Amino acid sequence: MPKLFGTDGVRGVAGVELTADLAHRLGRAAGRALGARRALLARDTRLSGPDLERACAEGLAAAGVDVHLAGVLPSPAVSHLVRLGGYDLGVVISASHNPPEDNGIKFYDREGLKLSPEEEDRVEARLGDPPSTGRRGKWASAEGAGEAYTRFLRGAVPDLSLAGMAIALDCAYGATWEVAPQLFRSLGGKLVLLGAEPDGGRINATGAASLGALQAAVKSGGAELGVAFDGDGDRALFVTQEGVVVEGDRLLAALAPLLGEWGELRAPAVVFTVLANGGAERYLSRRGFRVVRVSVGDRNVSWAMREEGIDLGGEPSGHLVFGRYALTGDGILTALLVLRALRRAGWSLTELVAPVPLDPQVREDVPVRDREAAFASPALHEAVAEAERLLGGKGRIVVRPSGTQPLIRVLAEGPEEGLLRQAVELVVRALEAFR
Repeated sequence: MPKLFGTDGVRGVAGVELTADLAHRLGRAAGRALGARRALLARDTRLSGPDLERACAEGLAAAGVDVHLAGVLPSPAVSHLVRLGGYDLGVVISASHNPPEDNGIKFYDREGLKLSPEEEDRVEARLGDPPSTGRRGKWASAEGAGEAYTRFLRGAVPDLSLAGMAIALDCAYGATWEVAPQLFRSLGGKLVLLGAEPDGGRINATGAASLGALQAAVKSGGAELGVAFDGDGDRALFVTQEGVVVEGDRLLAALAPLLGEWGELRAPAVVFTVLANGGAERYLSRRGFRVVRVSVGDRNVSWAMREEGIDLGGEPSGHLVFGRYALTGDGILTALLVLRALRRAGWSLTELVAPVPLDPQVREDVPVRDREAAFASPALHEAVAEAERLLGGKGRIVVRPSGTQPLIRVLAEGPEEGLLRQAVELVVRALEAFR
């Protein structure tokens, strides 16, 4: 049986791959495998969310877990509130940046960290357990969860004022639709809003997964910058006043020296994934920073930060982790901390990131029927080897199966964009048989 868990929980087409029955069994298995007594459960705005929420809660209760339902709330809120509220387990019904027809379930341990692969294996191993006749857990509403999350966010930036600052804010019709606008307005921000409705049928139609609308809004609406969240609110991507997208690796490279000067980092080091741009790494290295590279996945970033004693890390996709404040990526927190840094430095976003060079990159996401079979195919491996020979040491190519969607992701990086395109095309052609 294929492994259910990907890089960020279990995902699939709601009602087809992720059914209510599977959600029930996952809840029951997680409660038993992890020995939970109290769980906090939230969801994003997807139309399938309420049914899956109910099924998962019933499964948790069947395992003797008392379940507190937080309703629609960003997934990082669950990470923070599990730790602060003394819960044993956090559960989020969301497929993050995936399209509206998908949904997913991810779990957080009592420290607010996503489960390790070993813990996921323990959960999967108990999916077939028979029903229990033991204690049954109770349901209750998690009263005040949204307010507690807002207090946590404001506590991270107690002196921040956005008075007079025009910001385009894109909530992607997802889990940040209410919390983020209310908070930014309370800090004095003048907002141009996109996707600020709880519309699960349009989740991720805008936001971090589709930045065109935000770029247009920034340029036409007179905003100083734009911020886009994804469907569950754990990512934030930024757009400059000129409409230029600033990805997470470039932003981290620009911020790290400032944060170091201000005494906010224990050590001059940053955690990147294998997808981070080489230009950002060189920029940091020239400034005395150590760069640690890990596999794709924000949990891999979080674990490495913890193990290495590093306070800053993230992915180009906008999963950024500020270790002084949180153990996981939080889009709203990221936006607040970036805005605070801009205010303190007196710079625009364009001025902040301008010194960080970027090497040319070419990316292609190739839809495939079976990503495991496609990734294991000899034809693909031969094509990758040919692409590496073509680059001849003047670049690199990264090919990996998506952990959340039926895609093979291809990235080539180096000084010659034409050569990169040729290298990527070799790999894409090898995947044609698997589309």
